[in-house]
Amino acid sequence: MKPDQLQEGLQKVFFSEGHRLVFWYDAAESFVDALDELALDGVQVLNMEGQSTFGVKLRLELDEPDVPTLLYFPYAEPAPENDWLLDIKLYAGRFDAEPTSLMFNELGFARHALREHLAQRKVFLNAKSRFAALKRLVTPELDEDGLDLVMCAAVVGAPTADVATLLFHLADEAVKEDAGLENNPSSLEAMAKYGLVPSLVRALQLEVGYPASDAELGGEATLAFGPLMLRLLTTGYCESIADIPDWAQGHAIASVNARATSRALLSRWRDSSRFYPAFDVISGWVAEALRIEDKIREVPLEQLADVATFEAVEKRLIVELCQAIPNADGRALETFRDVIAKRLDGYWASRHKNDERRQFYRQLYAALTAAIELFSLRQKHADGFHYSSVEALYQAYCDELYRFDTAYRHYAVASDSAGVELLKPLDDAVEHCYETWFLGQLTRNWSERIDAEDRLRDWKLPRIPHQQHFYRDTVSPHLDAHRHKRLVVIISDAFRYEAAEELRERINAKRYSEASLSTQLGVVPSYTTLGMASLLPHRELEYQPGCDSVLVDGKSSQGTDNRSQRLNEAVGGQALAVTAETLKGWSRDQGREALKGVQLVYVYHNVIDARGDTASTESETFAAVEDAIEELDSLTRKVLMHFNTSTVLVTADHGFLFQRSTLDDSDRTRLNEKPSGTFKSKKRYVLGANLPDNPSVWHGRTQQTAGTSCVTEFWIPKGAHRFHFVGGARFVHGGIMPQEIAVPVLTVKQLRGEKVEKRTRRKVDVISPKASLKMVNNIQRFELLQTEAVNEQLKPITLAVAIFADNEMVSSEETLTFDSTSDNMNERIKAARLSLSGTDFDRQRDYFLVLRDKDLGTELERYRVVIDLAFTDDFF
Repeated sequence: MKPDQLQEGLQKVFFSEGHRLVFWYDAAESFVDALDELALDGVQVLNMEGQSTFGVKLRLELDEPDVPTLLYFPYAEPAPENDWLLDIKLYAGRFDAEPTSLMFNELGFARHALREHLAQRKVFLNAKSRFAALKRLVTPELDEDGLDLVMCAAVVGAPTADVATLLFHLADEAVKEDAGLENNPSSLEAMAKYGLVPSLVRALQLEVGYPASDAELGGEATLAFGPLMLRLLTTGYCESIADIPDWAQGHAIASVNARATSRALLSRWRDSSRFYPAFDVISGWVAEALRIEDKIREVPLEQLADVATFEAVEKRLIVELCQAIPNADGRALETFRDVIAKRLDGYWASRHKNDERRQFYRQLYAALTAAIELFSLRQKHADGFHYSSVEALYQAYCDELYRFDTAYRHYAVASDSAGVELLKPLDDAVEHCYETWFLGQLTRNWSERIDAEDRLRDWKLPRIPHQQHFYRDTVSPHLDAHRHKRLVVIISDAFRYEAAEELRERINAKRYSEASLSTQLGVVPSYTTLGMASLLPHRELEYQPGCDSVLVDGKSSQGTDNRSQRLNEAVGGQALAVTAETLKGWSRDQGREALKGVQLVYVYHNVIDARGDTASTESETFAAVEDAIEELDSLTRKVLMHFNTSTVLVTADHGFLFQRSTLDDSDRTRLNEKPSGTFKSKKRYVLGANLPDNPSVWHGRTQQTAGTSCVTEFWIPKGAHRFHFVGGARFVHGGIMPQEIAVPVLTVKQLRGEKVEKRTRRKVDVISPKASLKMVNNIQRFELLQTEAVNEQLKPITLAVAIFADNEMVSSEETLTFDSTSDNMNERIKAARLSLSGTDFDRQRDYFLVLRDKDLGTELERYRVVIDLAFTDDFF
């Protein structure tokens, strides 16, 4: 041993541990010559060779009662019955220069019984790196098993020596080594070599009820990691379904304490951002070994709703829901919503773990949620649509029926993103519900009312502005009232009403802007050339003879430059027309420079029509709608925040119809030959002069449906039919279905000052409805109340709920999202089912039910919980 190590060890026992007297026995007389080199400030060194022990005793106790003294004995320690200094040893310190003893001293242990135990771990201590790790982890009060667990932690590189952390590290290593269930990870084999496994087994026995064998406890057999994982995960599964099936009897750990602790341990594992990928893999190994897909085939859906142990359960639930949703009644559909909400808060679809697996399941659940919405709407309108007028049906569409289109679109986007065959049965049912039932019912009622009221000869609705009067009725009054404020109008090609409603919700979720939505009655035929012209300032619209070009006050309305000229003529040179692509490319300074002195800006945005109205990309129509909503949200924010603009209007030239399925002849109104006088023939309309009447079409004049000054006529196939399928047929517009002619007008205003404060959104509050909480079972439910309904000013909140003792979590953690929009308080209650970890609970100690914001990690509430467990050893 080096002198500095000797010096350091003696200084510690005198000055750190505070001993006045220290005994040092050196039977080999290895350090006699080193005594003179010691430099212990204020400490006298007595070499006891030839000294009278009785005389030294009198000297230390009577003559020098306060003098720190090292008593060096160059011989072995005598037996207690022959030791005259035995009584002094009871309060004196000890020093040993043998390496294990020095390590013992360096580790700062208080219990001398650990010296022998440490000596048995020489193989472990031989490596400096392991000793250094051990030194960082030990605490003075450790017992033998505790010391071994700390050594286990040093082997796997864990920061703490609790059983859960050790298992997580072993699992992570097993996955990295691709050990499977048949082989142990390397660190577990190393633990066996160092004699540490019995202590780990005892800890597992105490913590999770692991049924240890005598061979494992005695160290004759090492712990088998694979079977341990199989036991833990099987126990977690059985706890979740509240049953131990026959096949699980030999695997599940059958005690209530083990059940609760296993559940808490698995919950902690799955919640770990570092170790959850290892759970995914090992769960897969165990599922394959158990053939869990076969085992869960007959388990009822509601019994599986809480299971997070195996991915196969997620797949089974999705398959079951796909089959059940189309034929379910309203109550069942609500139950399915609850199941999906629970799964989204659960493990395999968690949004707090943003990997491809979770994204995939979230897409599937998004599709299922949209399907539930669609079939719930059908349940609500089971008798079909029987509105008494065009006006009533138009208003019903804008108030509620547009939600059919939204649900169908959401389903299509999610289903296409997931791209799996398992949704195929639901795809077909959704398609039939939307195309055959909804569009069929809507077409029937709408067509009846259009014909009965001869509406194409009187194309107007009470209190609904005309699209051709957009500039006169909406834009001009704003310019007159706010002469020194800029107005930006964004015209998004084919942006229909239901998408505008979603954009409104998205904008209103922000603090500094507010959006309101209204409609205008679109021009007919509802197509781009006529729709774009009608939105410009004009005294008259007319078709250029022999073609579909629409003139505005006798001048062209085609292209950005011509539109800029028409706007400037109306506003006296203070207007500009630009494309959305141009505006997106402007920096703040570039935009302000380009818009200097400009009072009115028309921005032309083309995302939906550009992809939908092209045969090769029409299948991307709904994805284009999603992109359009995102882009329009960004555009409005950029305009309001960067370009000195306080108001933006978002509108469209027309809407559209789209269905995912391929059309057949039943969807076609045959146009055997174009009538004479036709100058434009498209899938949803024919334009011409002197068109004959035809009982299978709607025949009208643009004078009556668009306010043109010329006599231009049109044919439109009745309902949602097409004339032909050339160039694609699933995306169409030009007709008079509500989806085509209910043109949105979204008014977006920038807010400042008090208005911002009034629109400041916060998350809903959640409380425990009970002031006094008590836990008498290892697993217990705690009800939590969402105090307010979610609305535009109150956002949902996702909570992490667990029991804590001080800052230590002592239970499983549950994730719950509170997003109810119901005014019924009873419908805003959810329950967290928590499992205690371990058995050492004192009813006099303070425990707390803690509610934390899962997204922010901040504590919101804590409620004192009395834990008073009755003794039980039954599994259920």
